[in-house]
Amino acid sequence: MTSKTKIFITSTQSLIGAIIGVGIFGLPYIFSQAGYPIGLAHLLVVGAVALILVLAYAEIVLHANGHHRLSGNVEQHLGRFWGSITSIALFASNWGAMLAYIILGGEFLHALTAWLFGGSTLLYQFVFFAICAAVLIGGLGFVSRTESIFVFALLALLVIIIGGSAPYVDVSNLLVIEPALAFAPFGVVFFAFGGIATVPEMKAILGRYKKSLKRSIIVGFAVITTVYVLFTAAVVSVSGGDTTEEAILGLGSYIGDWAVLIGSLIGLFAVFTSFLILGVQVMDTAIYDHKAKYMTGWAWAITAPFILFIAGARDFIGVIGFTGGVFGVVIGLLVISMYKKAKRSAQIAKRGLTIPNWLLNIMALVLILGMITTVVSVFQ
Repeated sequence: MTSKTKIFITSTQSLIGAIIGVGIFGLPYIFSQAGYPIGLAHLLVVGAVALILVLAYAEIVLHANGHHRLSGNVEQHLGRFWGSITSIALFASNWGAMLAYIILGGEFLHALTAWLFGGSTLLYQFVFFAICAAVLIGGLGFVSRTESIFVFALLALLVIIIGGSAPYVDVSNLLVIEPALAFAPFGVVFFAFGGIATVPEMKAILGRYKKSLKRSIIVGFAVITTVYVLFTAAVVSVSGGDTTEEAILGLGSYIGDWAVLIGSLIGLFAVFTSFLILGVQVMDTAIYDHKAKYMTGWAWAITAPFILFIAGARDFIGVIGFTGGVFGVVIGLLVISMYKKAKRSAQIAKRGLTIPNWLLNIMALVLILGMITTVVSVFQ
């Protein structure tokens, strides 16, 4: 395997590791509530919107100078005010995701080890957070070196659990539709595809091979979408309306305790890698865009989700749905605006910006409608 291929794989793994986190475990539950056909439609449409957004941002990053991250790029093109709004939305989105990782990571750690050490789920959530916070100090270099192991294990374990579910499949569970909940999956699905701020890290990993960035993104999304389709179909077809919010523990009651063990390992790998990558993103934004010192950036990354957790924000589906449906949408709309502005800028070669405005406008409409339905659902 050539050096270029290894670097390409590492870059793609960083995207997969950042995106496949706790969102994958929320998908089966929300799909089972709305109906699998509705959930699958959201997965394909919202996934396509997320992919185009990431590709659009990649084009900006490839033409950008310096080490700015998302908020810095937006400030360059739209001004300081919108750069600040991006920082707020990005921090809120990442912190919301990291909060969800603490909630579910502790539950998976408890399922794996409580039989040996005892203790409450809350205790294991604190332990999970402490481990992640300590490892995060190593920064991007450490995350990149460990991530390939975790992503490989994650995909291998997913294959095992999907295969193990096959004998228990009931296709009728995939045909149920609940029209009243037709828009319910949006926030969770958009959250599950969240990873746009990983693009600068991918460019840094690729180095002199940065021209492969967009191809790396497309390959990564292809893998992610395939995993989501297969995993949600496997879980919903087995547990149907009894699908639990984290998917795995409920699945175990149908196909055996081994699924809880394997699924908890999947969950632990997924949330661990995603927590670290999102933490690196917050650190880099603080360091490069806000001139913070290294350990101050680390404190920015870990303090807010910990405080929110202590304050009692522990509703898994609620956290990821609101995070994706509101803060994720704000970031997406800002990326669309930045891309349009860049197309009119003399600083960027026009041949590098190929996404037409009519497509960007349709994407913006989808995002706005999704955010409206998410906010409305909060008050119902």
